[in-house]
Amino acid sequence: EAYALSGKSEPSEIKKALLCHYPRLKVVLTLGKAGAIYFDANETAAHPAFCVSAVDTTAAGDTFTGYFLSAISSGLSPSDALARASAASALAVSKKGAAPSIPSSQEVIAAEKILKPLEI
Repeated sequence: EAYALSGKSEPSEIKKALLCHYPRLKVVLTLGKAGAIYFDANETAAHPAFCVSAVDTTAAGDTFTGYFLSAISSGLSPSDALARASAASALAVSKKGAAPSIPSSQEVIAAEKILKPLEI
């Protein structure tokens, strides 16, 4: 999707291209095993993916997006929102199914403290 919008494939080039055309844009790029990046005209934040055994990736993106938006809406910084969303997504892929795999907020907050970043 980022490539379709920007014509670029590297995150730094995507950022330049999108902000050139849309200077007030706020973007989250999910990069699979490479984690996730947030950027706008003034700030950039990144978070690595967490190391978990993936069972089913069905709800990973929706879980990430929901938790990121919830965290931002609650006043968390983009950096902290990425961490929260990454933890939620990591928990979701470790269970089978779509809706049943979405973790509770208590599970996510607890997992943020113990999950280890994936080293690639």
